[in-house]
Amino acid sequence: MDKGSRTIVIVVAVIVLLAVVGYALGLFNVDASGDLKTPQVSVSGGEIPEVQVETGEINVGTESASVPVPDVEVKTDKVDIDVPTVEITPAGDDGSAKQ
Repeated sequence: MDKGSRTIVIVVAVIVLLAVVGYALGLFNVDASGDLKTPQVSVSGGEIPEVQVETGEINVGTESASVPVPDVEVKTDKVDIDVPTVEITPAGDDGSAKQ
């Protein structure tokens, strides 16, 4: 994938993510009008393929080791600063699409 295509994919992914987060936070409301019906789907059975799987092995454990760790003293002071705040007002539902 070249750089231009990757940029487009990233931009689309960010837009979709922002739309999902915005809807989840109630920043917009979606109403649908008319009858909403699921599509008719027909499914027929089949056979499950026979599969043989051979796996490797992973062992996880711990061991003692000596590592150099710096001994640091930190001095802190309290300072008053302005911090950002966020206020979210959910979208209202005026029912305009329900007819």
